[in-house]
Amino acid sequence: MEHEPAPRGNDLALVEAALFLASRPLSRRALAKILGDVPVAYVDQLLADLRTAYADANKGIELVLEGGQALLRVKSAYVERVAHLAPQQDIPQPVLRTLAVIAYNHPATQADVVRTRGNKAYDHIDELVDRGLVRTEKHGRTLLLHVTDEFLRHFGLSTIDEFRFHVAAPTEAEPESVPVTEPATETQEASDG
Repeated sequence: MEHEPAPRGNDLALVEAALFLASRPLSRRALAKILGDVPVAYVDQLLADLRTAYADANKGIELVLEGGQALLRVKSAYVERVAHLAPQQDIPQPVLRTLAVIAYNHPATQADVVRTRGNKAYDHIDELVDRGLVRTEKHGRTLLLHVTDEFLRHFGLSTIDEFRFHVAAPTEAEPESVPVTEPATETQEASDG
């Protein structure tokens, strides 16, 4: 006996729930499988419906479709006010500073990051890799450090260039500043923990 397909509203709710819980973007095929191996064209219709629903200016969430994958994220206008509620808010400030150096210089060599942040950067990098915010690849006698898609999602960014734009663009109230590329002093290392 063939079971009847669920009403479209239930499928729409299931796609929304899957995207809400997913820690990474979901492909259209993955969503089709969740819905019981439905055609991808049907998933496209559901995603179009969701995109329309989230396009409402009164919604704080948006549906992003990129490269055949979908994800829900907080609209940029609200990220700053609610970011403290997101996962990974327990990242210590020294580790965040190391992450900022990696992101600004992306891709950055581990040797350059350690020269800038001091020897504690080795532990910071390990923590960032464990958290999925940075990935490494061999690069001669050092490692090349890349920020991950998880980093972009966590900070509500589409690309690493968007991060650089926000960091490099001074506001009217702030004087222009140049990123620090000098090695950390002993005083800096002690205060950075």
